[in-house]
Amino acid sequence: MKSRAEAKLLVVDDNPENRDLLTRRLRRLGYSDMVQAADGVEALEALAAGAFDVVLLDVMMPRMNGVDVLTRMREERRLERTAVIMISAATELETVVQCIELGAEDYLPKPFNPILLQARLGSVVDKMILRAESRAHLDRLEHELAEARRQQLQMVTSDFPFPTADMPVSVHATMHPAREVGGDLYDAFEAAPGVLCIALGDVSGKGVPAALFMARTRSLLRAATLQHVAITGGVPNPSAIVTVINEELCKNNPGTMFVTLFYGLLDLRTGKLCFVNAGHVHPYVLGHDGSVTIVEQTSGPPMGVIDFASHAEFELELRSGDGLIVLSDGLPEMEDASGAYYSLERLEEDFKELGGAPADVFLGLLVERVMSFTGGVPQADDVTALVLRRPL
Repeated sequence: MKSRAEAKLLVVDDNPENRDLLTRRLRRLGYSDMVQAADGVEALEALAAGAFDVVLLDVMMPRMNGVDVLTRMREERRLERTAVIMISAATELETVVQCIELGAEDYLPKPFNPILLQARLGSVVDKMILRAESRAHLDRLEHELAEARRQQLQMVTSDFPFPTADMPVSVHATMHPAREVGGDLYDAFEAAPGVLCIALGDVSGKGVPAALFMARTRSLLRAATLQHVAITGGVPNPSAIVTVINEELCKNNPGTMFVTLFYGLLDLRTGKLCFVNAGHVHPYVLGHDGSVTIVEQTSGPPMGVIDFASHAEFELELRSGDGLIVLSDGLPEMEDASGAYYSLERLEEDFKELGGAPADVFLGLLVERVMSFTGGVPQADDVTALVLRRPL
């Protein structure tokens, strides 16, 4: 709908004289696209055959009255796109109130007053125009957000190869945004021959701003790592890469958005992991013997907040059969209907129970347990986790 004159109207009244009178008055008001129905049955047939912007609906009619028609329209969700104005005699006001409660927009008393008809119908049509414009805008936003979600999920690795002689490690990750798009990120790629780069981050905030900052961070992470290898031929120090990323994220960042990040480089031959933790949740080592150990080295500040911030570099050794899990705080902070958190303690018990499973099975069962705990309560935060394991 673009204007009042373009509105399509359905006039429903069992009295042909009333229909004719109302139609003639509507035509004088500038409405030209009108269809008539003699009762509720004909009205529903007309509604099934085509879309209408407004239905002027008589209350009392044979075969099917106006209340029944309105009830059917509500059940079929037609009231979202079609407004209803009830036509009533003075003795039918109680029924009109019932119709308003069912979703009718307004009512017109008989006999028709031309000024009242013009005012009430014009008001309803204007509201329908506004609703149509809002709906079109919302549809466009939903389409764009769906495409943004698809693009974002394609940015993170989804094809995780099986361990090979050249890549003797199994790795898997998963990400579940709380909204259409999210601010978490993960990555796992071969930075240099025999060196696996792993990263998992969590951007402050939610929605589109966080998603854009996430894309910026992930692009910087890959570019800085691979460019260093390409230029120098050597493996970079994680602290040097994090310093570069932090300096770039601090630029043009008036809202002081930030990202916490775990970034590490794993020597696939020795199992030595050199890493930096920029304000992120501590990871866990899943021992080949079933043990679960938190990696509690002191973390540095998040990235994007402090210019020239320094981040300490740490090392740990993953022995044959050991694994590592890195997660965002969305997992332990998932809530059930009572507001209770899933908690790190419960996750640690899950790690012990699931620790021997392959990486993909481990994460699948872990996320299933956390989601089941919520009982359907919507996510308050993005949920992301990455697990890798060295073979025995």
